[in-house]
Amino acid sequence: MVSMEVTACADKYEHTVPNVMYVVNNIPGPGVDIEDFESEYSLGCSCVVKCSDCSCTRGSPNYINGRILDEKLTGPIIECNSHCTCRENCGNRVIQNGPLDCLTVSGVGEKGLGLFTTKLIKKGQFICEYAGEAIGIEEARRRVEANKTGMNYVLVVSEHIGDRIIVTCIDPEYFGNIGRYSNHSCEPNVNLVPVRVEGVVPRLCLFASRDIEINEEITFNYAGGVANSVHDFSDTLCLCGSNNCFGYLPHSSI
Repeated sequence: MVSMEVTACADKYEHTVPNVMYVVNNIPGPGVDIEDFESEYSLGCSCVVKCSDCSCTRGSPNYINGRILDEKLTGPIIECNSHCTCRENCGNRVIQNGPLDCLTVSGVGEKGLGLFTTKLIKKGQFICEYAGEAIGIEEARRRVEANKTGMNYVLVVSEHIGDRIIVTCIDPEYFGNIGRYSNHSCEPNVNLVPVRVEGVVPRLCLFASRDIEINEEITFNYAGGVANSVHDFSDTLCLCGSNNCFGYLPHSSI
């Protein structure tokens, strides 16, 4: 098999779907406190060359050679940012370098559109964000209720950090990036991981959970992706076609 290098790129993807505006990162939507959305989560580290044991990595590296470590899949992950004294090529700056350059959108039968790769993606590589409108819980409930018979893009992720539960709701239906085309699977090839760069609101990031072959569809679990998320099942039939399909799409408890 011919080996092709897969690299990050400036996000220059576009939508071919009408009435959808492309956004590179999350934007504030209804129900989100603007001050919280714009507030800074990290003041930055004072490292000079390499970041492996600092205020950003919190004692151990998040990535090795640009790939997320398995023990970091449950987070929390903080990347170095503009306030840090380390260099822009610091190994703790991965998702902010942009999505992979090999993503494409194609039809997948009854599921509509899906996200595919034109190059081999290695386990642990960052693929892209699932970006859109960051909305409040009540607004998420309203949108899910109003759209019971249609396509629902609202993703709800619950992070259990110590004795706190942090809930993030992202809706890319009308404002979203390339990640909005990634479909659900009961046997996904991608992990969804919350990552913070500068803001309090995390970026919901897709990392390969195994090697993903050329022309393979990129899928993740709509239950939220975080290992300790709580979910049940909706009344919507699942069309993932996996051997261990649960039959119905997951329903976030919001």
